[in-house]
Amino acid sequence: MTTHTRSTIPAFVIAGLSLVLAVVTGIEWLGKPLRMVNLLTIIGLSMTTGVTWTQAVWRARQER
Repeated sequence: MTTHTRSTIPAFVIAGLSLVLAVVTGIEWLGKPLRMVNLLTIIGLSMTTGVTWTQAVWRARQER
């Protein structure tokens, strides 16, 4: 039985990918009319980035 926590690297990679996805989606929609679905998508992607980043930092602090 292991007592070691999981590595934090995958959590930071997921946070980074979700950040890149949110930025790329926002840049892609520049110049187009803003619709509610676009706004909700950007908000959802940003919230996903924040949650995954917070979880990654929490895991990193737990390992220390």
